[in-house]
Amino acid sequence: MSSFNDRSMRFLAYTLLLTTLLGSGWAAWFFFGAPAQDEDPALTALKRRVAQLEQAVDAGDLNAQVDLGWVLIRKDSRLADPERAVDLFRDAAGKGVVRAQYAMGWAHATGRGAPVDYAQAAEWYRVAATAGADPDAQFALGELYFHGRGVANDYGRAIDLYRAAARHGHPVAQYLMGIMYKEGWGVKRDLVEAYKWLILAAPQAARIKDHNPQFDPRGERERLMVKLNRTQLNQADRMARDMVQGKANGR
Repeated sequence: MSSFNDRSMRFLAYTLLLTTLLGSGWAAWFFFGAPAQDEDPALTALKRRVAQLEQAVDAGDLNAQVDLGWVLIRKDSRLADPERAVDLFRDAAGKGVVRAQYAMGWAHATGRGAPVDYAQAAEWYRVAATAGADPDAQFALGELYFHGRGVANDYGRAIDLYRAAARHGHPVAQYLMGIMYKEGWGVKRDLVEAYKWLILAAPQAARIKDHNPQFDPRGERERLMVKLNRTQLNQADRMARDMVQGKANGR
């Protein structure tokens, strides 16, 4: 009887210990090893996104091919593979995808996944800007002409490209057109035209500041507003609305 009680007590003690360990998680560690660390949810989501894009690329989706390239070429991407990204861009660009043509220009202008070559960047930007009327390519090509990188310096050509990009909704180009008309840089000074462009640029102030923290579309608009009378302000507002409506109608 005593032996049975001893065994019972030992079993009870073991059961209590095991219950305690299970409650604290130590039993799993003791019997099965340390638990694997949970993967960062952001990385998990990124891997899932890449897998989805890979499937679409395998199915022949050229837009997905460009999207995958942008995921892989980002400096802050935890799955960065800039060389493969450029291969994806080049293949799609050769098949006439305007976004990929712009991306090839960007790669050569920044040196991400391809050697820095402003002349090559200009060529790719020109293709996308001309054939596809891509506003990002128009603006980027304008920047090359403005600074004389890969092409001969030509302020007139730069302004024409900025204007084209601005008309297609590029916010930084809209801001620059506002400043040019406000100051009379390369164009005839026109405060109403300047205010129109600043009206259009202001809603995307964050993107404009990402491009250049010193650019201040809302501040410029407010400073210019006090120089215009009510008739001029109404005229500029009407011109801005007409441009937005025209863009919405494909004009």
